[in-house]
Amino acid sequence: MFETDRKIYCSQIGEGGKVRNSGLVDILQDTSDLHLMNHPVLASFFKETGSVMFLTHRQVDIIRRPEYGEHIRTKTWTYELNRMYGSRNTMVLGEKGDVCIKSIAGGAFMDIKTGRPIRVSADLIAQVKSYEKLDMEYLPRKIALPDTAPVITCRMVIRRSDIDMNDHVNNARYFDITDELFHECHNAKRLRSEYKFPIKRGDTVFADRYDTPSGCIISLRDDSGKVYCNVEYTL
Repeated sequence: MFETDRKIYCSQIGEGGKVRNSGLVDILQDTSDLHLMNHPVLASFFKETGSVMFLTHRQVDIIRRPEYGEHIRTKTWTYELNRMYGSRNTMVLGEKGDVCIKSIAGGAFMDIKTGRPIRVSADLIAQVKSYEKLDMEYLPRKIALPDTAPVITCRMVIRRSDIDMNDHVNNARYFDITDELFHECHNAKRLRSEYKFPIKRGDTVFADRYDTPSGCIISLRDDSGKVYCNVEYTL
């Protein structure tokens, strides 16, 4: 279990005076990253082996978006871990102790130089403590696209500001990209993302938007149809 405390400032606030979707994900990923950097077992393993946890999917259930100036507490923990893959919960509490955000994130152990998944030792996994799963709805990792034609298809521009320290689009920036195609994005009550292949600067990216009864799904792909990432918004 790992906890952080912070306030919501203008850098997280977007349209309508609400916390941006990417702002919420920034908070979640910062807490997770701090957890791994300070983990009593995994921190030294990552440093010594040059490996990382590569995010494969995320689900964010939004009970209430924290307000500007509000003090929040974020808690994160691992609830499942094997030699190739791990899952964590993260939740955000408001300054009165109410639960604002419940989240699931899954990742795979990855060699950062080769970009290929790795299998770690069973002894290492045995040393990592897991905690009970958070009480929430656990949707599948994969986001199924509707069996219909997209209502919008457009080419997206990948900016330098989208790229992170691993030289591909940061997982939170995907929401900045796809928010452009959904007018009600700031009112979403649930966000889901399925990360398939990382987008790098210079990649050609097309976005297909599929409307659903409860929101929409936006699929980011190359010109051959290979999907980089699927993002789902639920209102």
